[in-house]
Amino acid sequence: MKKITHFKESILPLVGMLLFVFIYSCETEDGFTAKSAPNANVSPIIITNGDYQTDCISTDTPFYVTTHEFVVNYGNNTKTINLEYYNTLTDFVLRVKSTNSWSNLLIDGVSVINGGNVPADEWRTHTMPLASQWTAGDMISFSLAIAGGGQQATTSISYNLFGACDESCSTTFEGEALACGTDRQAVYTFIAEEDTEYIKIQGGLTNFTGADAVVTIDGGALTHTQWTPGGSSNRVIKVEGSVAACEVITITIDWDSTNSGGIITGDWSVKDANGNDLAPSVPGLSCE
Repeated sequence: MKKITHFKESILPLVGMLLFVFIYSCETEDGFTAKSAPNANVSPIIITNGDYQTDCISTDTPFYVTTHEFVVNYGNNTKTINLEYYNTLTDFVLRVKSTNSWSNLLIDGVSVINGGNVPADEWRTHTMPLASQWTAGDMISFSLAIAGGGQQATTSISYNLFGACDESCSTTFEGEALACGTDRQAVYTFIAEEDTEYIKIQGGLTNFTGADAVVTIDGGALTHTQWTPGGSSNRVIKVEGSVAACEVITITIDWDSTNSGGIITGDWSVKDANGNDLAPSVPGLSCE
């Protein structure tokens, strides 16, 4: 009797081990049985190319994408899941790719992509609208499951929203003399805080003795004219047209002069269609 009891005690662990192997090997490849083994995931690699506390987004800036990669091991098989996610001003965007084909994407247990088999190494995108009153730093968090193509892959996502950049500005008008010898150059910069249908920027060049000045305008929908008042050695430049809010308008003027003198321009002003000053005028410029 002792031998029989010893035999039973010896074989029971072996029977249990064989039964476990049998049950595990009978699971489907997709691993959807209720008793499927949990993921043997390697720790995910998560990299964000920005800092929500200091960086911001707008309609025309690159978004700060978080890359999220993890590996699922099941039996003798393995697959790699790649995620990319980021927020725009209106949505949270999630992109998914797997080294195996897959068929269903679930967020917090709810299927959001299930339109059939997705081939291996092809991206699919899911977009989630942001709350109407979202602010920078708000947390987006959910559980994610990618089903099909082997053991179901699961992970969790926690993401802080990047806030909107402050795109407001104030109206400014500035000037700088860059060259004051015989070859002269002055640059004027104007920014309007709102769209303006008509502006007029006008001023003079003192002791003007050369040919027409070369006027280069960057920004806005602007044209220029120039003339010399009768009997004067000065040249008047007028720039007029429309500008968009916060657009940087740069006016570069190059001209020749054989006259000497420290101040190379007269006063320059910027006015609206009614002749009202949009910003303080810029007094005569010199290189000193």
